[in-house]
Amino acid sequence: MTSPTTSPTTSPTTSPTSTSTEPTGGPGQPALDRHPLLPDELQQRYRELGFWEGRVLYEFVRDWAESSPDRLAVTGPEPMTYGELWQRAHSVARWFQGTGLEAGDSVLAVMQAGWRGMVLQVAASLSGLVLAPRSSRISPVLAVNLAHQLEIRALVIDAPLVGDERWAQALPEMGLPRGRIVTTAGHAEGLEEFDLHLNGRERAAAVPPRPLAPTIVLSTGGSTGTPKSILHASEAVVFAARHFAAATGYGESDVHVAIAPYGHAGGSVFEIYMPLIFGATVLPAPVWLPAEVADAIETWGGTYCLTMGTHIYDLVQLGAAGATKLRSMRVAATGAGPDRLFVEGEKSLGFTLVRMYGFSEAPGHALGRLDEDSSTRLLRDGVPFPGMETRIGEGPHADARFVAAGPYSCRGPNLFLGYAGRPDLTREAVTDDGFYSPGDLIGQDADGYLTWMGRTKDIIRRGGLQIDPIELENLLAGHPALSEVVVVGVPDERLGEKAAVVAVAAEEHELPGLEELCEFLRSQGIGRQSLPEHLFPVTALARTELGKLDRAGIRRDVTGDHA
Repeated sequence: MTSPTTSPTTSPTTSPTSTSTEPTGGPGQPALDRHPLLPDELQQRYRELGFWEGRVLYEFVRDWAESSPDRLAVTGPEPMTYGELWQRAHSVARWFQGTGLEAGDSVLAVMQAGWRGMVLQVAASLSGLVLAPRSSRISPVLAVNLAHQLEIRALVIDAPLVGDERWAQALPEMGLPRGRIVTTAGHAEGLEEFDLHLNGRERAAAVPPRPLAPTIVLSTGGSTGTPKSILHASEAVVFAARHFAAATGYGESDVHVAIAPYGHAGGSVFEIYMPLIFGATVLPAPVWLPAEVADAIETWGGTYCLTMGTHIYDLVQLGAAGATKLRSMRVAATGAGPDRLFVEGEKSLGFTLVRMYGFSEAPGHALGRLDEDSSTRLLRDGVPFPGMETRIGEGPHADARFVAAGPYSCRGPNLFLGYAGRPDLTREAVTDDGFYSPGDLIGQDADGYLTWMGRTKDIIRRGGLQIDPIELENLLAGHPALSEVVVVGVPDERLGEKAAVVAVAAEEHELPGLEELCEFLRSQGIGRQSLPEHLFPVTALARTELGKLDRAGIRRDVTGDHA
């Protein structure tokens, strides 16, 4: 079953022509001018419709630097103008080129989000390099595996990490000459400092734009093992930034409060590409400390933010005094939380919230609209961008809101190039005609709005019964004594798995007992065999770098299974 496309005039159906699951122009390979996963006729259509602009990041920054050199690209304690950003990016690009790096080579950056990451991204664009940004919280084991997977030629790393024994052991395993390892935000003995390469006055030789060549490698999380690295071209991320901005009225007057982790789509596409394309100003807040972020917003006039539900929850906890500090805020795009959180959040915080749905393989993807009433903006997960095509497979959709509900897949101008070094995973995730399946269950209504319903693999198998943990979580979220709740499967010798509730008590409440929670679920129509059989009280739920619930980590914590 195929759901209605978001715009029949901009979502053409084409027959598959020449496609491949091998990313074009991968690290160390020549850049090509076609997308390896999309039909050629569709790619041409994207160009004709203007979805693909044929531009790369450095061209946008150059234009702002030439027209408005004194405009602030970064505000806060360490401000930077567009003119300064352009000069610093050229200086770093000259260093790249002087060390022998060539277009198509990969650079790994392990650092906190902030203005240095912006400079680095523009410098990589000038040099035609493939940048793999990663949070400073990445494990050394994963960094080494990523370095080998991408065949990195240089590393930029926060200086404090180098003093860590685990990182000291990991760096030699990357096989880089010392001149290709640069530290940021401090000095590490024997290594060069990034900041020393910021002040050159000579311009780098800009590599001719290759908008379909790999330019950035996004992260899917994880702590060890083989990385699942998402290759993107400029065409995809520029498209994503353009349409994310259009949906939220984003423009050059915005002060973008940047809180997302470096290396994820939020921190490396929507907090770098989007503001630099539109000439907006970034207010870096690399460490999520709600009270301090609220102070920064009040001081520097923040207007815009990308958040997860956990951020909204934390800001609400600041109370009326915190909300007063957020008076300059215009809108926050948000997701990954219960409906009531966003309804209460918008009421308490005093600025507009817009729900979003997406994944790093097709960033941005779906977003609500500012002109919709709150019941639509806050209770549904957005409309796919123009040019996106969606498919929804057969699945249960007893809910009368939906015209289709089931396993979801999509294709569009923001589709990734593939998983670096893993053509097998790319083939599993993307069909021959370019539709990517994120493993989500989605409902779509007659207006084209999507509602996330859970994961195709988030199923607890209790004997012959399949229990949907998302359904239980959504119901339990309505219990007034629960602040946060997750349902996971725990091993059972006889049945295979049983459902377990992992819960945080609401403020000024005691955590209910298992029987009380089961009675609460029974009152809402849950059958006896689907009821949870364990309860684990916790003070906080494990989350990923992006602020999403770490279901695998939560399950390990409560079962003690760390295999």
